[in-house]
Amino acid sequence: MRRMHTGLPEPKTDVVPIINVALVVVLTLMVISPFLNNSESAVDLPDAAATETEDQDKIEVVLTREGAIAVDELPVTQAELEPTLSAIFARRPSSMAVIKADEGIAYGDIELLLAAVQHAGAPRIALATEQKKVEATP
Repeated sequence: MRRMHTGLPEPKTDVVPIINVALVVVLTLMVISPFLNNSESAVDLPDAAATETEDQDKIEVVLTREGAIAVDELPVTQAELEPTLSAIFARRPSSMAVIKADEGIAYGDIELLLAAVQHAGAPRIALATEQKKVEATP
């Protein structure tokens, strides 16, 4: 059986507008995707560049080259360090411990200090560094 030709155009689906819209959506996503992934680190650790956190409650733990320890400028011994910090963290549970150690101290001594601060219940620990000075080029 043959169909009779009526002279009316056969209906066809035009996919060109759909493809155009799809390409616009893909290009838009490609353009904005770098801005969606915001996983940059604020601290450049190898260069020891850091920003100051003035708005947070900080407890400073200082270790001098001679081995003297101070908690918020109060001298303590190694044996008194954990109980002193535990009492402070019990009163101020949202505070952050900031370790300030002389650059000439052996890594093992700083590791022992970090372990003591962690065992005392510090919710957060930060290592203090000096901002690297940028030399002016002539």
